[in-house]
Amino acid sequence: MKKFLIALVCAVVTIGASAQGKLTVNAGFLFPSTFNATVGYEHSLSYGKAVEVFGEMGDHWKTREGQFWKGYYWDGGILYKLRLVRSKNGMLRFRFGPEFGAVERKFFLGIEGGFEYNYVFQNGWEFSLIQKNNVNFIHGDTFRNGLLIGLKIPF
Repeated sequence: MKKFLIALVCAVVTIGASAQGKLTVNAGFLFPSTFNATVGYEHSLSYGKAVEVFGEMGDHWKTREGQFWKGYYWDGGILYKLRLVRSKNGMLRFRFGPEFGAVERKFFLGIEGGFEYNYVFQNGWEFSLIQKNNVNFIHGDTFRNGLLIGLKIPF
């Protein structure tokens, strides 16, 4: 039994070390008058490439009193990230992929594209600066562009 438990612990540690998964948390502002927050899972591939599955929620705030949460939206999607430049502790990637969601009870499909710069700290955490562009179809909220900052936490 003791050998079995030791083998099981070694297997779990080995699988956990090779998983290369990261929890991503980002927040920022998009044009026009939009606050955006994103949570996702990123899986690293070879040569600095990655795939991310994400969900996000945002709000088009109005300038009138009590209108902040009237224009919210949510969406989710998958992004492919292609490495453009690699430095000692940083990496610049081009990111693109499809997304789907709803805004004010209307569903939409869209495309997201943009750039992402990551800086890696000694403990493995990453700081992210993301420039994103969304083009959405089937409703009036067509374009969203802006900057997000965030963290990537390995697990």
